[in-house]
Amino acid sequence: MHKQESPEFPHVFSLPAVRGAALAVVSAGAVVSLSACGVLNSVMGGGNVMEIGVGDCFTESEMQTAMGSGEVEDIPLVDCSESHDAEVFHVEELPDGDFPGDGSVQSSMDDICTGTAFADFIGVDYADSEIYVGGLSPTSDTWELIDDREIVCYVISDEAVTESLAGASR
Repeated sequence: MHKQESPEFPHVFSLPAVRGAALAVVSAGAVVSLSACGVLNSVMGGGNVMEIGVGDCFTESEMQTAMGSGEVEDIPLVDCSESHDAEVFHVEELPDGDFPGDGSVQSSMDDICTGTAFADFIGVDYADSEIYVGGLSPTSDTWELIDDREIVCYVISDEAVTESLAGASR
C-alpha cells in the first residue's frame, strides 16, 4: 500500500520538527515557530510542548490551528477516549555531543519515527500502513540552550478515533 495524501494535511509525513524555547514545526510544507515556556494547562486540555509524552492524544487540526498563529506554548491534548486523530507513540533521546545539523536530525527523526517503533506500535511497517507520522525534534538553539535531545514521534489517522491507535494494524 502506498501513502496517500491526507485530505486535510497533504504530505503530513514531512514530520513537523522541533521543540524547546524556540520551536519550528514543519508540516504540510509550512514552517511555524513555537514557544515552549507555557505550563501544563489541564483545564483547557493543553500539554506543555516540552512535557508531551508517549500516550498523549490530540487532534492534528487543532494542533495546526494552534500553530497557525506563529507561536504556541501548549499542544491541545485530549483524553484518548475522546475523539482524536493523533497520538504520541515514541520518544527517543539523541546522543550528547555537538548539534549534528538540521539534516542529520531530520534524517534521524525519519528513521526513528518510521522504523521499528512505528511497526511495534501500529502492528505493520510504515510502508504498508495508512497511518501518517509526525514528529518533534530539537533545533540547534534548543540543543545548546536547554540540552534538548528528544525526538517525539506521533501517529496521525485520517479518521477520528476514540481509543489508542496502538495495534491499529492499518
